[in-house]
Amino acid sequence: MTTASANEKTLTARPAGSAWLSPSERALAPPAAPRPAAPAKVRWVGRFAGHRHPADLYSDIAAGRTDVVVVDARWAEGYSAEHIPGAINLFCRSIDAVTTAALRRDAEYVVYCWNESCHASTLAAERLEALGFRACELHGGLQRWKSEGYPTERG
Repeated sequence: MTTASANEKTLTARPAGSAWLSPSERALAPPAAPRPAAPAKVRWVGRFAGHRHPADLYSDIAAGRTDVVVVDARWAEGYSAEHIPGAINLFCRSIDAVTTAALRRDAEYVVYCWNESCHASTLAAERLEALGFRACELHGGLQRWKSEGYPTERG
């Protein structure tokens, strides 16, 4: 029995429809057709568009824009330890019609938390939007703000 007939025998002994190929068969097999590209996720694009870069926010603060309100969505202890100058503290889970009754409806609210992996700003922005406010998140949170060299304050 020659090697070729041994291989043929092995090939015919496989169950019909078997996807297993030997290395030599893989080398001879035609390339697989490319899979069609998955459509882009609209939610991701929408969430990315809803972020402000720290440089943009700093420019607005430095220009004295009164229609931009910075919201720290962390616990009061985190806010007291360090926050963006002029920010108000509104813990993400406490946002409702009562806690936002005194807030301006004509302002843009830029919400932040600790960093990119903290989701307090996402929750806060969603709750503010559900109540009819214009809200977006600060890209990278307080950590990114500080890494870009922008000031913070305590108290």
